[in-house]
Amino acid sequence: MPGIRPLRIVPFALLVVGILAFPRQASCQTPDRVVTRSGTITGRVVAAEPDEVQVEDRSGETKRVPIDQIREVVFGGEPQELKAARTMLARGRPADALEELGKIQPGDLDGAEQILLDEVEYVRAAAAARGALAAGGDPREPGKQVADFIARHPRSHHAYDMHELLGDLLARAGLADKALAEYAKLAAGPVAFKVRAASARAAMLLEQEKFAAALGEFDAALAVEAQDEASLAQKNAAELGRARCLAALGKGEEAVAIARGVIRQADPEDAAVLALAYAALGQAYRSIPGKDQDALIAFLTVDLVYNSSPATHAEALYNLVDLWEKAANPERSRETRAMLESTYPGSQWAKKLGGAKS
Repeated sequence: MPGIRPLRIVPFALLVVGILAFPRQASCQTPDRVVTRSGTITGRVVAAEPDEVQVEDRSGETKRVPIDQIREVVFGGEPQELKAARTMLARGRPADALEELGKIQPGDLDGAEQILLDEVEYVRAAAAARGALAAGGDPREPGKQVADFIARHPRSHHAYDMHELLGDLLARAGLADKALAEYAKLAAGPVAFKVRAASARAAMLLEQEKFAAALGEFDAALAVEAQDEASLAQKNAAELGRARCLAALGKGEEAVAIARGVIRQADPEDAAVLALAYAALGQAYRSIPGKDQDALIAFLTVDLVYNSSPATHAEALYNLVDLWEKAANPERSRETRAMLESTYPGSQWAKKLGGAKS
């Protein structure tokens, strides 16, 4: 019973920076904005490394912003289409991100700084990768794009994000050892990335249905001493991963308690966490005899309320096909099957449903 990927804390909005190939001019251009978890720094990005962004403010003072504190960096001279594409990518809509990039005309980037050209390359590769992971597509071509970006920009601020993406693609391709090597590079970063790395290893094992081993990795993620916002959010996802493992290991009641605990503590506006939590709750109930109605309600909550994540929504639809049938509602089952097959035709859940049908 493979599970969905844990929540990705990226840091949020996917860090808009790249390699600075040459000094930027301090003319009257629109200033850059670095949005952190505690405020916004306006100025000029003067250096970019995997662990930090350096920003020179109006007074000439250079501020070092740790990578795990950044929500977003907006360059003053970037095309509107690039900003929109990055926003779509951050919201889990990689296909829309690629569509926005397609609106950039060749002449729009004439004379653009290398940092913006690199940013377009990053968003394109990341969107292709996330799209393949969400839809269950072939990971080889997007894997090549991500690997090429890393090779050309090894010191990019996107380095940790791209190593994680490459690891996910390699795991999907069945290349576990190579995936682990990428996750190890992620774990070499700041403490928040150590949580992400352990969660990524756990997710790979969960998809391989190695539930006991996955449980150990989720426990390792939770044991990392980190209290920053990004790490705490990732730990919520690790808790939900533990719930899935426990359900698969026959400890459904404990799994239900964990999932309900995350739901109680979650921000009501945090649709990503709540989607993961209700999906985990549904799987927990499915592991307990006589709890199909509760499972149906949990997955229906994902379908009707928290349906913005393609992977989680597809999982919910897959389970609802069977649960509606068991609830003696074959018409709803057929409608849900049709929705899954038409909306997420390349997903692992649509493929699994097709296999069950045949």
